[in-house]
Amino acid sequence: MKRSIYLRLLIQLAVVIVVSISLLALLLYNYTSNLLKDEIVGANIELLSQTIKIVDQTMNEVQQMTTSLSLNSSVLKSVMLPWVLEDEYRFLLETSQTIETRITSSNYIHSIYLYSANNKKLISSSGINKLSEFSNRETLERFLSSKLTSTWVANRLVSNANGEEHLISYMVSTPFRNQKKMGALIINLKEDVLYNAVVNTNNRKLGNVAILNSDGEVLSYKDKSVLLDRFDWVDMSAFSDEKSGYFVQNMDGTDMFITYLRSPINDWIYVTLNPYNDVFKRSQDVILMTILISAIGLAVGLLLAYIISNRHYRPIHNLVQALALNTGGRQKHQDEFSYIRTSIDAIQSENKTFLLKFQSQELLLRDHLLMNILSGNLTDEAETREQLDYYQMDLGQANYIVLVLRVHLVTDHIAVQVDEKMKNWISFQLRTIVEQLVVKTYKGAYIGAYHKHDVIIVHREEWQSDERQAEEMKRFAAKIQQQTAENIELLDVITIGIGGLYERLSDIHLSYEEAVEVLNYEKVSGKGSIISIHDLNVNRANRNSFINYQQCIDSLTSELKSGNYDKAVETKNMIIEQLQHDEQSGMYLKHVILSNLFNALVKVRIELSLSDEDIESSTWHYEFSKLRTTEEMSIYLLHIMEGISRSLASRSHSKHSEVMMKLVAYIREHYQEPLSLQLVSDMIYMNSNYVSKLFKNTTGMTFIDYLTEIRFKEACRLLTDTDLSINDVADMSGFNKQSLNRTIKKFTGLTPSEYRNKEIEKRLQ
Repeated sequence: MKRSIYLRLLIQLAVVIVVSISLLALLLYNYTSNLLKDEIVGANIELLSQTIKIVDQTMNEVQQMTTSLSLNSSVLKSVMLPWVLEDEYRFLLETSQTIETRITSSNYIHSIYLYSANNKKLISSSGINKLSEFSNRETLERFLSSKLTSTWVANRLVSNANGEEHLISYMVSTPFRNQKKMGALIINLKEDVLYNAVVNTNNRKLGNVAILNSDGEVLSYKDKSVLLDRFDWVDMSAFSDEKSGYFVQNMDGTDMFITYLRSPINDWIYVTLNPYNDVFKRSQDVILMTILISAIGLAVGLLLAYIISNRHYRPIHNLVQALALNTGGRQKHQDEFSYIRTSIDAIQSENKTFLLKFQSQELLLRDHLLMNILSGNLTDEAETREQLDYYQMDLGQANYIVLVLRVHLVTDHIAVQVDEKMKNWISFQLRTIVEQLVVKTYKGAYIGAYHKHDVIIVHREEWQSDERQAEEMKRFAAKIQQQTAENIELLDVITIGIGGLYERLSDIHLSYEEAVEVLNYEKVSGKGSIISIHDLNVNRANRNSFINYQQCIDSLTSELKSGNYDKAVETKNMIIEQLQHDEQSGMYLKHVILSNLFNALVKVRIELSLSDEDIESSTWHYEFSKLRTTEEMSIYLLHIMEGISRSLASRSHSKHSEVMMKLVAYIREHYQEPLSLQLVSDMIYMNSNYVSKLFKNTTGMTFIDYLTEIRFKEACRLLTDTDLSINDVADMSGFNKQSLNRTIKKFTGLTPSEYRNKEIEKRLQ
């Protein structure tokens, strides 16, 4: 067999070793480089710190000398007084000699100038110069226009007999610390002398040191010709606000390692520049050493990988040979491991298939045994107990009670669709929870989906009274509801029916049948209720309660027939609510009352139906029997009542229209008689107010207006067509004389006589 897995393993080990050693070498190099860099930076910072101290000491000496000069009386006179050479020659000479003395006493002072703003001239050791002839005129004028009282500046070039020199100038206003600058004292230091004597005392270790002011102007450097006045080759932002630091910058094609340190006194930046390759020359040695160590480690690692992998491959080879003998080499494979896996999977699959077949048959036989117990098909109780022992189901020796569970799932859950797979998962969760509770509390067995219900057989150690037994089983059922509600998400509620307690194993089916029977009363007690057969037998014939409920039903039908629909609905809701909270009446009595209410409404509906009306009462009893909750029954009863109310309204409207039309005809025939609303209402046996309302709905006029209109028209006809007297016209039209005069005047604006005369004149024309 090919040693494919061995070669793959060897290659993988080699890759791991190479990558590991490479990473280790890289980490070692970075660590060593950083260590060398920190060491060099630390040494540079320390030496720069020493340089700062020396330079600051020298600068302090210059500043002290400047202060003493600015306070000199000759200097003050030279600044403040106008220069008249004939008169002031003496103190100007003293000033020049004083400046000369200070220059002679110092090795690095190049020259000293005293500028007088009043005279627009400068005095120095070499004499008096005009401002226009001063080589650093622009620098001086910038200082005089600024708000500074003193400053250090770098003057690039100053011409003299020896050529050009670089100077560092210290300027201070005179008089000293006076807000108004009447003059300025300028001390020029020899930058190269100062650099060699003071700045570069540590040149061997630091390299080339430069001093920059806070604006980046180069104050001092070994050779300023290689640098501009500002560090234009690097952004000043590279010098961070930190006190010290370092960075690498390319200058004229050479990488320079730059270390800097800020002076705490005047914020000058002291910089040392070293070629990067010279500084980190030792890093190359580190790289070579790292490569050498890595190569040695790689060779040793590969050798060990070959030896170890070859040694550990032998058991794998032996296992492959053994599996080939047992399986006949039937399995397809790419390498040794895949062959081992497929061979073991094939053996395990064969074992699992056999085990599943055995377990499924055993589970079917176990469930079949429990179903026979529930159905009462036991041939021999002793044999049944032996089978229970074989399946490890401990139901005890006597005293059994059955609980039947009706599971209601959440039907309006939007996030999860309750399909068959989800239902099976819920059933499994329910079974697990219930079986754990049964084991903790009692002995028993659980049967799932038996006639669409879940069934629990519980064994009781002691025989108890029906009432105590019912209460204890209700507490156990409540615990089942609580545990399932907390742990099963898509479960709505569980309605539980509890059968009676029976002594023998062969009587378990009786307790089951009782539990199923009481479960049908869920429509009375509501979903999620716990119902016991004991509840069905409590106060089964409570006569007074039954009579009260029956009277309410009779009242409801009476109100419905008389057209008081709203009151009838209130009575129906009151009956339902009382039944739900009535603890005195048993389930049987409640069921009878609801059935009587339903039958009473059906009876009223049939009584009101016409011969040609389609009566659907033949299906009502079937639909009513399918209802499971009191809420569903209440809605269904309301539906029937609405139909009755519509039928009553339709018949009442038709009947009243007919009566009103007959009443109108009667008024037209008997308008001469003394008629009134109350009189005609009594004639048809109806309330006068109700008759008035119906009359207006039918004719569009009130009873009085309609009667008056008929009498008015008849009176007008008699006045026009006859010669009867006014009194006779009034009697024949149903008026008296006064009411006739008032009515004719109201409708025509004329008296009866005037109306008659006007009508006669119209005919004669």
